[in-house]
Amino acid sequence: MLGYEAEETIKRIKSHKGVQAVLIVNQEGVPIYSSTTDEEFAVDHAALISQLAAKAKSTIRTLDPTNEMTFLRIRSKKHEIMIAPDKDYALIVIQNPNPGAEMPPRTPRSSLKKHDASTESRALKARRHRTTNQVRKDKRRATVQTKRRRLMSAEQPTLTNRSIDELVRTLGDASNASVGQIQTRFETLKEIRMLLAKHENDYEQVEQIIESGIVPILVALLNSASPLASATRSGGEVYREILWCLTNIASGQYEHTKQVLPAVPRLLQFLEGSNFSLAESAAWVLVPLVKLLANPGEKALAKTSAWALSNLARGIETSAKPFIDAGILPVIHRGLVQPASLATFSEEIVVEVAWLLSFLTAREEDCLKLMLENGLVDLLLPYFTTNNEILLTPLLRVFGNICCGSFDHHTDKWQMPYVRRLLNSDSVVLPKLNEFLQPGPLHKSLAAEAAWVVSNLAASDAEIVDMLLQAQLLPLLGQQFKDGSYEVRREVAFALTNIALTSAGHLEKVLALDVLKGFLHLLTVADVAIVGNSLRFIENVLRVAPRGVFLIEVNEGIDALETVQFECEQEHLSKWAAALVNKFYGENYGVNSPPGAPSASEFTNQHVDISALQQPGGRGRGAHMTIPAWKKPSKKVTFISICNLVSFSPGLS
Repeated sequence: MLGYEAEETIKRIKSHKGVQAVLIVNQEGVPIYSSTTDEEFAVDHAALISQLAAKAKSTIRTLDPTNEMTFLRIRSKKHEIMIAPDKDYALIVIQNPNPGAEMPPRTPRSSLKKHDASTESRALKARRHRTTNQVRKDKRRATVQTKRRRLMSAEQPTLTNRSIDELVRTLGDASNASVGQIQTRFETLKEIRMLLAKHENDYEQVEQIIESGIVPILVALLNSASPLASATRSGGEVYREILWCLTNIASGQYEHTKQVLPAVPRLLQFLEGSNFSLAESAAWVLVPLVKLLANPGEKALAKTSAWALSNLARGIETSAKPFIDAGILPVIHRGLVQPASLATFSEEIVVEVAWLLSFLTAREEDCLKLMLENGLVDLLLPYFTTNNEILLTPLLRVFGNICCGSFDHHTDKWQMPYVRRLLNSDSVVLPKLNEFLQPGPLHKSLAAEAAWVVSNLAASDAEIVDMLLQAQLLPLLGQQFKDGSYEVRREVAFALTNIALTSAGHLEKVLALDVLKGFLHLLTVADVAIVGNSLRFIENVLRVAPRGVFLIEVNEGIDALETVQFECEQEHLSKWAAALVNKFYGENYGVNSPPGAPSASEFTNQHVDISALQQPGGRGRGAHMTIPAWKKPSKKVTFISICNLVSFSPGLS
């Protein structure tokens, strides 16, 4: 039984000239009301009603349930679909084939209920504001859509009026490899692209093209090494036409976007390639995947879109700004906020989103600052209580990026409140780091990641370092430095060095762990970053520690330094080691005084100029993002930055 307002609405619509029938369907596309009881009408229009109901259902699913609106109208010459503001149902209006026929008179305008504007002024003002914003967004979207579907006026192919099925058959016919047939297939591809662009707003026509089986053929051509190439045409030209077709399909309705997902792996190869033109075209195809992420009800699609976006974000020399400008932060916020709701991501999607954030937080400081100001720390902390290592790994990298300094290794004041928020008494970060650094195989894969986070924390200020010591992390670091795998010892070495550089007292606590021999041994490894870090630690011992010169000598440190001086291929490390040997073990060493016997008081207030020392390889936002530094066999450390996108793992690397 319909309510009074629904009956009045239907009555007003029915009174319009040319309206033959009004139907109501629910969210699932099931008709629940019809204004006509004519069985003959129902039989004659059964196919049309079924088609319109399916379109209403798919449209409702694409709408944001939190977005307030008036009736959303989808019009054509013969019918109209109106989605209700609460998105619980849709009205389907079927036009009269004889609009000149006699129709009932319109309901008088005076019968419409009017509202007191004075009592609703605030609501009306808010509505106007929303309308203005929507108009602005629509203009921007129209501009973007125009670029997506742009036509090359100088090279527009001529439409041959062939049927869609005939075009698809011609394009998919690979039996004849003659030059003439290849040229025919290429011209057919251009014609299909023209048709898709021409019918950009006619979703029925686009759907007909998709149902003809064009997408698998396009994907097969996309995966070819050099499709439809000839003496006068390169494969890149064909790829652009294929990507153009896929862009027009993906930027359509929800169901159309899903059809393009099989092409994602190949698209990612284009994004990582050196051909910037193809990379741009591939990025346009992936743009609509962000919309799928905003619909966590479709878990598989949301997960795939998050994975695709994280792969976009991990590209070398790409930026986080396009992601921010595209509105990624509200989507992430809705999906991660607790307590859970219908819009909350599942754990599988959270994993993909965490990998995306691990890349975005490694980019521009302005973008990191914006993410932190939007509550990123508080959003992620509840998820850090999990025991799922697949999720913990990207979360550790996000926290490490938040804690560490810029490329010039300074930590800005605006960062420190967020770093302290991570370490508050109500936070689980320090207890979890303690858990991950425990010796044994339980968290072996997380120990290196946790040590990297600790090294970034230890590089900030003395207050943070003291919090690490109070959490009993130093003994665990010492044990891992002695007994852990090389990957773990590498990251622990950076953490111990940063702690030791805090003050003379902190250096004394680190030396009490009996790690000096370990640092001297690391001078012999084929890893530029770790050798530089070891030289940094040894110089600090020589300058600051009581009897530090003697300690280095009795542990065969002179031989280790000379090995670097004479055998290291890196000139800056060789010169650094030579300078230390000449300064502390030169010609006058031990002549008038016992070796390395300065008193402790001589160094108590001595300031170490850290900026003058070699910067550690384990620091720097994003240093571990594409591949953790401890997995890199190369002799140099790279700091990475990300690829244009307009609008959302494990890092499937």
